[in-house]
Amino acid sequence: MFVKPSGPRHTVTEQADSLVFRIPPKRNIFMLGFLTLWLGGWVVGELMAPIGFFTAVQKNPGAAVFMLVWFCFWTVGGAFAIYTWLWLVKGCEVVTISATALSIKNEIFRYGRTKHYDVSEIRDLRISPLVYNPYDFRSGLAFWGIGGGAIAFDYGFKTYRFGAGVDEAEARLILQTITSRLPQFVDASDT
Repeated sequence: MFVKPSGPRHTVTEQADSLVFRIPPKRNIFMLGFLTLWLGGWVVGELMAPIGFFTAVQKNPGAAVFMLVWFCFWTVGGAFAIYTWLWLVKGCEVVTISATALSIKNEIFRYGRTKHYDVSEIRDLRISPLVYNPYDFRSGLAFWGIGGGAIAFDYGFKTYRFGAGVDEAEARLILQTITSRLPQFVDASDT
């Protein structure tokens, strides 16, 4: 018996002047379970830290400073974990491509920041699997399913990526859809 081929994870909507790709993140059940348990412990620490701070202020001001600094880092770490958990549960990468702009939005419950790129400045739209680089902050975010992706383009002197929720084969399909509808993205070296 053959293995059943998987279908695409993304959806594409063709509008009069643009293509809109909706790409859900890869949902890692282990990571989702781990974050759920970790956030349970985080809430306990978040509630107990102020009590420890006010107790320490009276007894040892040095310990109070440590508690305040620890609480700040703990809160930032928890905010990142909450964002990641929400991204895995309800996140979606929305890529809109028209003749004039490429827009990328990482949305959760339809909210998120959109980054717009001028199509005339985009060079070498291509498939480029992300290689982990421990010195690049974006590589660490890609581990959590945030950012990165198998589709890359050069914009000025930086490389940007999208399509974190798709594998290379699906990224090729997305790229073919883009180049068939918007021929300005066809690389002259490919023809």
